[in-house]
Amino acid sequence: MEENHVSRMMGRFRQHFGKQRNDSDQVKPCTCSETCSSRHSNTSSSACSSSSSSLKSSILAKPSPSDQPLPSVLSSPFCSSLRYDVFVCHNDEDSDLAQSLAFFLEAPSNGLRCYLQERDCPAGGAVSTELLQAVQDSHCWLLLITPNFVKDDWCLYQMHQVLSEGPMSQRIIPAVVNMPRSQLPLELRFLFTVDLNTNKEFGYTLVYKAVLQYLKDMSEKEKSSSASQSDA
Repeated sequence: MEENHVSRMMGRFRQHFGKQRNDSDQVKPCTCSETCSSRHSNTSSSACSSSSSSLKSSILAKPSPSDQPLPSVLSSPFCSSLRYDVFVCHNDEDSDLAQSLAFFLEAPSNGLRCYLQERDCPAGGAVSTELLQAVQDSHCWLLLITPNFVKDDWCLYQMHQVLSEGPMSQRIIPAVVNMPRSQLPLELRFLFTVDLNTNKEFGYTLVYKAVLQYLKDMSEKEKSSSASQSDA
């Protein structure tokens, strides 16, 4: 009796612990989505490592924004016909904002050429003469309208120079900061304005798109005009 009882107990013992061992020996599938944990078994780590390497390779293969080709219009004959793409008109008190906007437009991923008076006006030259030359040598004119701008006679002079060169055209881009539309100079209230109050980065992008659209439109018109002349 005792031998039979002992035999039955040993059988249950082997059956119970043998099942646990078999379960633990099974390889569980890896649940990693990108990289694997060092706590996985060698088999799982190998599979995960392969998946991770493939993902890493695909990420590295994607070009960074600075590697993206610039819009073809920026190398067009029309764009190259003038020295600058954007003339930036601003008050001295707003120099930091003007430089921030210009640097955004000039970034390698955007590729525009900007004129800033404090940076690009040659020393010793007559300011008014150099300014007028820069206005005439720029495709678009960005007016950084702030409370400082509307109180500055020099800024208003530049604004009128710009308006005389291209009234009612897409070349004039007023960018407004800390001012309601009702306080804009009367000459600008009929123009589309870019709001830099709520989201400057978004506003910078709108300015860039406006310049790019003007260059594209004028480049297409120039191509059509050239084609018409050649057909004639």
